Amino acid sequence: MEKYAKYAAAFIFLLFAAALSPWGRDFPLNDDWAYALAARALAATGRFTLSDWGASTQLPHLLTGALFIKVFGFSFSVLRAANLLVAAAALFVFAKLLDEFDIGPFERTAAALALAFNPLYLVLANSFMTDIHYLFWMLLAVFFFVRRFKEPGDRKALFLAAACSAAAYLTRQLAVALPLAFTLALFFDRRRLPRLKTKGREKTPPSPPRRPLWHDLAAVWTPFAAAAGGYYFWFSRVHGPTWVSENYVTGSTLAHLSKPWLFLGDSAYRVLAGMLETGLLLLPLAAGFLFSARQFSSKNGLQRRVTAAGPWLALAALAVFAFSYGPLPYLENTLSRSGLGTLTLGGAALKPSGFFASRAFWLAATAAAAVSAVLLLCAASLALRAGGAALRFVFAAALLHLGVSLAGAKFFDRYLLTLLPWFALAAAFAAKGVRFSKPAAALTLALFAAASWAGMKDYLAWNGAKWELAGRPRAGIAPGEIMNGFDYNAWYNYEKNMAYLKAMKPLRMIGEWEWQQLTDYKAIVSYTPDPRFKLLDKAEYATPLSSRKGVLYLMSIK
Repeated sequence: MEKYAKYAAAFIFLLFAAALSPWGRDFPLNDDWAYALAARALAATGRFTLSDWGASTQLPHLLTGALFIKVFGFSFSVLRAANLLVAAAALFVFAKLLDEFDIGPFERTAAALALAFNPLYLVLANSFMTDIHYLFWMLLAVFFFVRRFKEPGDRKALFLAAACSAAAYLTRQLAVALPLAFTLALFFDRRRLPRLKTKGREKTPPSPPRRPLWHDLAAVWTPFAAAAGGYYFWFSRVHGPTWVSENYVTGSTLAHLSKPWLFLGDSAYRVLAGMLETGLLLLPLAAGFLFSARQFSSKNGLQRRVTAAGPWLALAALAVFAFSYGPLPYLENTLSRSGLGTLTLGGAALKPSGFFASRAFWLAATAAAAVSAVLLLCAASLALRAGGAALRFVFAAALLHLGVSLAGAKFFDRYLLTLLPWFALAAAFAAKGVRFSKPAAALTLALFAAASWAGMKDYLAWNGAKWELAGRPRAGIAPGEIMNGFDYNAWYNYEKNMAYLKAMKPLRMIGEWEWQQLTDYKAIVSYTPDPRFKLLDKAEYATPLSSRKGVLYLMSIK
């Protein structure tokens, strides 16, 4: 059965996703309405017309969506199905990547499922945002780069790695980290050639002939630069700038970087918060190392005086951070005390959120996340010490992805998605050298999957209820005149309001939420009935997070 292990995670994920009935969810989630508009326009006109709200390059993502729209017609259910298939493909690629490091079938499947069942992956896979699509191209590029490091003469692998890096860049600008990581790993690999002493002088021992370094670099950077340059020319000269390219990608990022001390402090917060959240998201893998502390200590050389305090210092730093800022979660906008996903409605105190609303749960989760983060760091250290150039490249790619993300003015928890494969790979690789408890990992993985499924089911349920409530026909109030959360309001009003604003003034003078102020809203949807407003209607929905039903209220504000 070992030969089928690489398919297991993708197949299980599709069954898991099907249990959420994604085909009956014809509504956007968070920002995916912006990409849906662009995909629909591409399918209808054959031209790329990017939304002013979308920050990523997104072209392969939109092509996939337009293809599905052409075949099955437009709906968010169709786009969600397309993204779920890409998510399953990404898991298959990740399992193949793990196989390159001779990782056992259980550890390989557990690592892939830990990625599949964590809330970030599950929420983003059930949307039409670009994160999952980017992860697919990123993992595919990493897979072929790893092949190149294992077989330096494999020119086909290098060509495919370059092509996938270009496709990744055309999906999200983050992909600049891929050729940079390859360049760094290649130079470091050349510098680590073994040396022999001969008559007091060092010389490099005989080794198979290698292609000149610049050949490999040119093979990667040339197609990547062509893709990046071609996109820039098309976007700036043909398509034209969007609001987000002017005000966020360029303006906010430069403003963020222009204050070095503030940038360093903000980056330190993001790194510590991100490490705690990573520990929580990959808790099932860390659980397998609960009985491996002594082995980690000896194999990592942590008994030496200089390094013995490393894990304890990391744990102390995380503990001080948690004490200063309170328990998880820290980063927006997937994990919160109201459940999974972005809460777009007011009155959250009355939303039935089950264990997500429990302070005791988050205190326990923070403590477990801190221990998990330290165990994952130990596993990563061991993997780097025992692994070769290919593993060091994967680490460099993850680190550079994080660095690019830290430069942005905003840092959402979903940006950790590109970091998770490295720690999952490192944990699975380290399991070859230390005791790894399969029962502990499997049990934690099952509990984790159940919690993620319940959170995702709740997220889809209350979003479905708010769209159903606002969509009921009623006299005197059009659907677009109802304040029903950011995604709902944007779907009905963003395009036309932004067109009006762009006709009135330059992009840089348009505020981020100015488009919202142009609509004359007549009603609002909330979890809390407001005695100041007239109650027009309400909707109930069932959630696995609570025995009682959630209730949404539609109220007149005019």
